[in-house]
Amino acid sequence: MESQSAGALLGSSTRPTWRSSAVAAAIGALVFALCIWQVVVRGPFIAWDWQFHYYVDANHPMGWEKVFLDIVASITGERMFTIPMVGGTALYVAWKQGGPGTLWNIATRRPVLAVLAGLATIASIGYGTKFGLGRTGPHHNMDVLHAGGQAFPSGHAANTFFTGFFILCLLFTQYGLYPSRSRLRKMIPVVAVIVVIAGALMSWLDYHWLSDIPGGWLLGFIACMVALSVLRAPRRERDRSGAS
Repeated sequence: MESQSAGALLGSSTRPTWRSSAVAAAIGALVFALCIWQVVVRGPFIAWDWQFHYYVDANHPMGWEKVFLDIVASITGERMFTIPMVGGTALYVAWKQGGPGTLWNIATRRPVLAVLAGLATIASIGYGTKFGLGRTGPHHNMDVLHAGGQAFPSGHAANTFFTGFFILCLLFTQYGLYPSRSRLRKMIPVVAVIVVIAGALMSWLDYHWLSDIPGGWLLGFIACMVALSVLRAPRRERDRSGAS
């Protein structure tokens, strides 16, 4: 029978630390900067944008099909849905791990702070890039920078990536509520499929250029690593006693 304790997964000497997550976030940030440079110089990263846009224009969903796909895209990527999902999970995990307390006490526990760090990363880097580039979306039938657009990166793709994968971190990783390698391995492909579908819809519905989607996924990865760094940070004595 599989143990549900964090120690059963990895010993304290081999358990991943905040440093590994921070390094992954830094590497992700460097790749993200390379993507921004590719958008600016019109490099190979955006080479397929117009071809895919032409294909989508010729095969754009209409009627009830578009309404349904819009609803799916909204549920999987809109902040009004994703923030309650990941935030609610964090509050639940914080309550279960640390026991009852005031709302402020629960809201300042590690899982909630980790989610806030991830959301702040998406907001700061995402909007900084969007407004800095000002890239127009494909529905304008032009790809122009500094024109008031907010195409790159896709916030929907970033939200879906961060929400899906960090919920797994909150539940099934070493510092999660139900540490389990087997559950984590089973759920990663499920979340990955949702992330791919949600991102594909944003481009298929002509809301984003094709290259905006991996840019959003990369931003979601950076946010996930930042949040995981907070979750893995050395525990204070109060944190240890509350989680025991």
